[in-house]
Amino acid sequence: MKAFELIQNDVPPLRINESIKKAMIWMDEFKVNHLPVINDLEFVGLISDEMVYDYNNSDDLISNINFIGKKQFVLEKTHFFQVVQLLSNYKLSIVPVCDEQNNYKGSISGKHLLNIFCKQSGFNEKGAIIVLLVNNIDYHFSQIAQIIESNDSKILGMYSENIRGSNQLKLTLKISESNFGAIIQTFTRYDYVIEEIYSDSEIANNSQKSYDHLMHYLNL
Repeated sequence: MKAFELIQNDVPPLRINESIKKAMIWMDEFKVNHLPVINDLEFVGLISDEMVYDYNNSDDLISNINFIGKKQFVLEKTHFFQVVQLLSNYKLSIVPVCDEQNNYKGSISGKHLLNIFCKQSGFNEKGAIIVLLVNNIDYHFSQIAQIIESNDSKILGMYSENIRGSNQLKLTLKISESNFGAIIQTFTRYDYVIEEIYSDSEIANNSQKSYDHLMHYLNL
């Protein structure tokens, strides 16, 4: 999925000749921490809540603000994963989309990206969650997949994260719940470290915890 397919335009851009006060009002109204700023069709940069509140006179025009270093955006054909990476790296609440000529085409909100991520990764599907700790040198996805599939289950979604200060990976697996107990036993037999387990019913009862876990992973 490409960036231009993700554009919603539920948050309008500000024009550079509008007031900083309007930026404050719109951030509150649309519940975002960033807003795209344009000059005619050209993308100027992202104005943030910090930039707004650090400025002394809210009646001044946005054109008085320095946007050097605040021009994060993606091109129309940028892949979905790269859009998520930009949002995470810069802790953005919205990602502007531009064409090759730097013309503003629209924006993608962080909440919309999270919804798309859940759908595409399979985390909206019914199933159980297993969190494994794996040494980098011992990580073989083919073996993990074989353990799950040999117990008549399927991998619905997966993501990984490096554990700081160690040589380990944390793997979060969403799997169909058939033969769940047998899968756990097989992982244990192969000396995998199981950090967390959530059955389907536990996921339903702890949906906010699962949501918060994913939000933390994306730095949203």
